[in-house]
Amino acid sequence: MDVISLQSRVRTGYVGNAIAVPTLERVGATAHPVDTVTYDHHPGHGPVTPEITSLTDIRSGLDKTLDRCGDAFAFLSGYLASAEQGRAALDFVERARAGGKSVAWYLDPVFGDDPEGVYVDPAIVDFFRDAGIPACDAVLPNRFELAELTGMKINDAAQAVTAARRLLAQGPELVFVSSVPGPNGMISNVLVTPNGATEITVPKRRLRAKGTGDMLSAAFTGFRAAGADSAKAAQSAVAAVDTVVADASSRDAVELDPIKLLNLLNFSANRAVVSTYTESLE
Repeated sequence: MDVISLQSRVRTGYVGNAIAVPTLERVGATAHPVDTVTYDHHPGHGPVTPEITSLTDIRSGLDKTLDRCGDAFAFLSGYLASAEQGRAALDFVERARAGGKSVAWYLDPVFGDDPEGVYVDPAIVDFFRDAGIPACDAVLPNRFELAELTGMKINDAAQAVTAARRLLAQGPELVFVSSVPGPNGMISNVLVTPNGATEITVPKRRLRAKGTGDMLSAAFTGFRAAGADSAKAAQSAVAAVDTVVADASSRDAVELDPIKLLNLLNFSANRAVVSTYTESLE
């Protein structure tokens, strides 16, 4: 299936579309990237001067990719440079659906994390909360973002489930939250649907590289687009990211090295490749 990926781009490193596109393609999707902003490298690695994509170019890029997609496709949105870009994304989805397209919108509300707090214009957070989340099919936040969006404390998987259900009540079909504190020093990734919840844990590793959240969202979206159910997509996505994180952590690397590892992984949309365990939560 086609996946339109609207998010940032870096010239060096693997974040935003630089990691989303190879991940989507490796798991079996056809990727159509539209960049919201271009950086020389991730801002967390030093000063950068952003080259923000104009709204005209955003709308044009989305419309051109729509012409190349079939009647059903996935739309993955990540880092936005402005709330206006978010509204352009929402308008695009609404027009595509009105035109008879079946669009599954996977919204990764990229706006902050625990070390840095909120690092975007607060108007972008307001867009996610007021307009994006009610209109999307899936929300893919990290722990910090879920806590900010719901105003709830999230210190474990059970609290993440409670918070995620608050978002589900607004319209999405699922919430897949990452970076939740897990048992025994592990990290949990929690998938929540109206029918239940699944916790997928991996070891907590020291990591300087950026882009793991972008890779996780892309892998999950790609597996879903390729036909996997949400639980298998979540398990396979977590396993893929954990493999890349383990490699970068072992080398104390500043950047991920996903291309080599993506080629080595034995992906299947219908078979979870996990070395972690899952636990049903109620």
